[in-house]
Amino acid sequence: MQNQKKLLLWFYLATPLFLLLDSLLGWNIRIASLDNYPGWKMLYYLFCLCIGLLMWKWQILEPVLGMVEGGVNMLLLTLSVLLPYYEAIDALSSGESVQTPLDSFSIINYLVSGLFLLISIRLRGHIN
Repeated sequence: MQNQKKLLLWFYLATPLFLLLDSLLGWNIRIASLDNYPGWKMLYYLFCLCIGLLMWKWQILEPVLGMVEGGVNMLLLTLSVLLPYYEAIDALSSGESVQTPLDSFSIINYLVSGLFLLISIRLRGHIN
């Protein structure tokens, strides 16, 4: 259980590394849903870093904060894929060609966010 807590904490404290990978290499594996909104994406990176600092200061909050951020991230990811699919359906009905909004970074982001959401939920069940 302690290893999962450390992993969860370091995942959030590594937010500047995720930002660096995103900015320098274009590897947006942390917040793929906000690619078209750079201002919101930077704000979300700051939000994730603040969560990491809160987790570091008050370790009892780790699971709850992880669940909140993981849930928000999964919701944003789902909307960022689902809403363009609705637009694609309309475009297809008009005979236009469309491209899928689901890319490899979205899939990786789903997997990463889902993993840490599950870790948070599991840890939440072990709080006394």
